[in-house]
Amino acid sequence: MESTDTGRDPAPDPAAPAPTPQFPPRARRGPRVVLVDEPFTLNELQALRLRGSLREVLPGAYIAAVHPENPVTRAQVAAAVAGEQLLPGRALCKGTAAWVYGCAPMPRELDIVVPRYHRPCAPTARMLLRLSEGVLDEEQICTVGGVAVTSPLRTAMDIAFNSEWRESLPVLAAIDASPRLRCGYRQMLDSINEQVRRPGRRRALGAVTRLMDPPLPAAA
Repeated sequence: MESTDTGRDPAPDPAAPAPTPQFPPRARRGPRVVLVDEPFTLNELQALRLRGSLREVLPGAYIAAVHPENPVTRAQVAAAVAGEQLLPGRALCKGTAAWVYGCAPMPRELDIVVPRYHRPCAPTARMLLRLSEGVLDEEQICTVGGVAVTSPLRTAMDIAFNSEWRESLPVLAAIDASPRLRCGYRQMLDSINEQVRRPGRRRALGAVTRLMDPPLPAAA
């Protein structure tokens, strides 16, 4: 049936159900994240976790156990915890991005890269958010579950240039070992060689070349 547009909004029907609230895209994505004291206490959430009803994805951030453990879920939970700090033009980065890809342990802080100067985040009851300034090219950003995350190569470079070997070596090895990330040691080395003026280059070069070395023969 065709309808005629009269240019006026129709009068509301008192018997009609209330309209569904419209939320911004980020609020609609992913599993519902339950935070400590919003509204359940830590003890209540831990009890639900022990029963197998909930799973803790980030410190103090829980979701229903039925949701899969994968990069999409991790990215969406991180976005929910970051809230308004993960604005368009920003992205999860460093150890947080590596964790999203399944190549690093659960972070205790959320790392977010921003394109220009920012004010420090105000203290909250949630996780500590670390904002760092950096250039964000489109080719260095991936979208995981609707959430901006630095690409595997950009993530590997940030970790190699900025982290000590004891922290970076396991993460870089995990990135290289993941076929779906398509980011091996040779790509990492080529990227390092292109960044001749970047601080931390010697550290990054040493980490990747050490991982590329063949293992030493076992002692007799």
